[in-house]
Formats: sequence, structure tokens, C-alpha cells
Amino acid sequence: MKFSVKHILLFALIALLTLPVFQHGTKLFNIRPLDGDFILSLRPQYTWKTWMNGTFQSQFNNYLEDHIGFRSFFVRLNNQLDFFLFKKANAEGIVVGKNNMLFEYDYIRALNGRDFIGKSTIDKKLLRLKFLQKHFKENFDIDFLLILEPSKARTYPEYLPKHYQEMKKTMSNYEYIGSRLNDLEIKHLDLNRLFINAKDTASYPVYPLYGTHWSEFTMSFVADTLIQFFETMRNINMPGYKIEMVISDTLHPMDYDGGRTLNILLKLPHQPMAYPVFTFDDNGNDKIRPMVLAVADSYYWNFFNTRIPLHLFANEAFWYFNAKVYPDFYYSEKWTKDLNLQNEVEKQNIIILSITERFLYNMGWNFIDQLYDIYTPEYTGNLVYNYENAIRLNADWFNNVLQKAEKEKMSLEKAIYKEAYYQAFVNDPETFLTWYGDDHFRSVISNDKNWSSAVRTKASEAGITFEEQLTKDAEWVFEKEYPEIFKLNKLIANYKTQITKDSLWFAAVSEKAQKYFMPVEEMLNLDAEYIARQEASKSFDKEERVQVYIQSIKEDPEWLEVVIKKAAEQGKSIEEMIREDAIFMVDQELKK
Repeated sequence: MKFSVKHILLFALIALLTLPVFQHGTKLFNIRPLDGDFILSLRPQYTWKTWMNGTFQSQFNNYLEDHIGFRSFFVRLNNQLDFFLFKKANAEGIVVGKNNMLFEYDYIRALNGRDFIGKSTIDKKLLRLKFLQKHFKENFDIDFLLILEPSKARTYPEYLPKHYQEMKKTMSNYEYIGSRLNDLEIKHLDLNRLFINAKDTASYPVYPLYGTHWSEFTMSFVADTLIQFFETMRNINMPGYKIEMVISDTLHPMDYDGGRTLNILLKLPHQPMAYPVFTFDDNGNDKIRPMVLAVADSYYWNFFNTRIPLHLFANEAFWYFNAKVYPDFYYSEKWTKDLNLQNEVEKQNIIILSITERFLYNMGWNFIDQLYDIYTPEYTGNLVYNYENAIRLNADWFNNVLQKAEKEKMSLEKAIYKEAYYQAFVNDPETFLTWYGDDHFRSVISNDKNWSSAVRTKASEAGITFEEQLTKDAEWVFEKEYPEIFKLNKLIANYKTQITKDSLWFAAVSEKAQKYFMPVEEMLNLDAEYIARQEASKSFDKEERVQVYIQSIKEDPEWLEVVIKKAAEQGKSIEEMIREDAIFMVDQELKK
């Protein structure tokens, strides 16, 4: 039998089509897996029900696509062609710039001010940080340092794709924070500025071409800067160390972390890089090794892996994103939520909050606010603010609100507040209504066309403005539906008025606000709430005592007979008279 070219091509095609199935079953060829976190579909469990409704077939198809032989090879081939022909990165969040320099999109977003959370929000965070710095230093001799880590996009904006360079820029979180730190005299170290100034004079790139973090070469100088800063700040002499630079043609993993996410076939061409080798001098009894807590993002890994904390600090505490506790997490899961935060921070000599620009929108993963709540009076009026923090802490939630803000042409600060306001009402209506009850019911009436129309008619008949009638109706509904919360709301409002009108009292509140670096209005709310809750608690206790006396009167025949006679003489019902006598007895108790 003769084989024509057509037969040969047909057999070759069949072989190519069956080869992936063969590889899936035998794993004959060793194929490099894809880099990154991928959740592959599991083989579905067959049941008659899933077969009949079609879910088994769909899930099994997904399973085959994820596990077919040579899958990672074909994915890399496709990615290689896209990158080579179109400068397209098939990796989430990676942007290809000039000379194939790789950037993470979130840094570009931050550079252009798209994630700006607003001046008032940042001011509140920075004032809280200022309080903590002052409080820790004065009470525990702890230095709390804010470190602004650099941004590759801000350091090398000239390498960004043209359309990003031409994009309209607005105020960024970094720019506004930078403008306020010196005004507020907040202890900080701005590495962004250092990198921008050093990029043209450094022997090697301050950022690797295909890496998203600072190069190991640059990190060694950052380490030296930081140690000197610690020694000056604490007036101590820490153990010494030496650095030897080794030139290598092979990039270390961190210097190629962006390149790995591309999942292409061929490694990108690069120049040799310099890598520091640290030698530590652990001798000398006069050397001081401070207790240091680092709350930081992935930039800190380069520093941590040098073993500087092991040799120069008295501990290695690294709270990754204020969530995972290292080095403990290497051995078994340990989370910051399981720690006694106050005990942990008060052990330290130095606390550093180290944040790169892409995460400035959440200002340190809630670390500042957690500490502030520990060392300041309890206050429920921050409910909406706490939900704002929750939004900024959840990347997906934050991105959804950001997209909604841009779609509705609304400031991000306003969009976050709007979402937080709604979530506060849905999840904790009692606390929410304590502070926003009047506004809430005014809004409910205003947004109901028929209801607001009826209010307008009522206002016209009463000869008052719509706003006046709206306020009356809102208060009526509020009191009817939530009488206890309404009472507390009004108590707080009354005490706020009393404090404001009393110059000495208001001055004392203002002084307290200054102590806690808190807006006066917030301190006013806090004190008014405290007094109002004390009064509400007493009122509740009084009513309890009244009920006790009512029961005692009813159970005492002689007492009850006296009360019945009094009720007849005064023309009152027996129940009314019993209650009056019970209240009289409680009032006599309170006078004692």
C-alpha cells in the first residue's frame, strides 16, 4: 500500500490531535507548569441528576480544558506570540512599557490619582497617626515610623506606554500625604523621593526591568539608610555589617517577578545585575539590638530575606499586610487577628508602617485605626467611617466602588461614603439611626413622591416651609418606629447643645480633642454620647425599680387598699395611682 503526501499529513494531524490526550494520560513529557496562582477545575462527580441537567458535561469540559496534555506549553506559546507581536501581557495587572519594561497597573492608577480617597479622609488618618506617634513616644518610649515605599511608575514615568503618559492626572494619595507630613510633623521616611533622585546616578537600575519591586541592589542602600535612621532616632549603636556586591548574569527571582507572570516560552533578555552579600558582625557588648515590628507589604521581603532583622534586631516581627505573622507563619498559620494587639505593640522599641504607593488608598491595612481605637475613648459615631475602611481594605469591593464612581462621575471619596452609609444602615441599623436617624427618615420621605407630595400639602396648610414640615414628619416616624433610639438621639443632640453653649465646658472638650488629635465636632459627639448613654441607662434602671414597686403594691393588700382610696379621692384610675406611688418611692430612693 502506497502512502501519498495526503495520507502522511492526515496521520500527522491525527497524531497531533491525539498527542495531548496521550500526554494527559501518561505524563510522558515533563512540561513546565505555569507560574502564578491558578485554581484548576476538579474532576466532577457523575450523578444522574447532574447528567440530566447538563452541569456534569459543562464541568467535565472545564476539567478537560484545564488538565489537557501540553496545556501550559500552548498557553506559553500563545502568550509568547502576543508579547512578541503586540507587546501584550496576558497577565492580570501587568502593563508593558517602553523597552519592554514591566509595570503593575495599580501603580499607574495611583500615579494618575484615580484612587485618590480624598483630603478629609487622609487628614483623619494622618492625625490619628500623629496621636499614636506622640502617645507611644511619651508613654512607652516607642518610635512609630511611617515609610513611604517607592513606586516604579513614579520613578520611571517616561517608560510608561504613551496613552498612560498622556492621561489626565489629578491629585494622588502620595502627593497629598507628602504635602501634609511635614505640616503635621509626622516622623517619616520618603523612599519615593530618594529613588527618583537616585535613578540617574545609580550604578545599576533602582528597579529591575522585569521586576515589580525594588532591585536587591537598591534594597541594600535602603537597608543602610533605614539602619542609620534607626540609630539616629533611638540614639543607639546597632551591630555592624558589611556588603559585598556580586555581579550575576542570572536574575534572582524577585528581580524577575513581573516576567514570570507573563508565562511565556523564552526568558526575556536582560543585563547583568548586582546582588548584595551581607556579612554580619554579631560581636560587641555595647551594640543595641532594638525590638522592631514591621507592618508592611511585599517590598519588605527583600529586606527580611537579607537576615538583617535576625542579626540586627532583637526580633523578626513582620506582619504581612497586617494579616499574616512572620516568621511564625512558616511553621503554622498565625494571624494578627489572633494576637493581643496592645500587648504586642507595647513590647517594641520601633514600629514601622511601610507602604508602597499602590496601597496608600487604605493607609496601612487598618493598622492605624486599630491602634487608635485602643488608646482613645470608645465612640460609636465612627460607624460609617469603619465601613469606609472595610471598603478600602477589600480590593474587589474598592475596585467596584471606584468603577461606580467613574461611571457616575462622582468623586471616589463621595462614592465610598455613599456605599459605607448604606452598609452601616443595613448591617447595624440601631447604631446607624442613633447618629443619622433624622437624616435617614428625611431622605426616605423625600425619595417617596407620594409621601413628599403629602408633606408639601401639609406644609402649605400649616403655613410653614416644606423643610420644616419634612423635619417634623421625619421625627414623628423616627419616634414611632424606634422610640428608644429616638430618645437617645435627642439626648445626644441636647447635650451637644448644652456643651456648645457652655464656654468652659466647650473649652474642656476642645482641649480633649486636641489631646487625641481629633476634630472638635467628633469629640463633642463622643462626650455627648457618653453622658446621654449614662442618663439613658439610669432611666432604664429607674423604670425597672418602678416596676418592682408596682408589683410590691399589688401584692401587699394593705398598701393596695390605701392606694385604691387615694385613687378614688383624686379621681384617678387604680393603675394610674399605683404607678404614681411607685414613682414616688423610686424618687425617694434616688434622693438618698
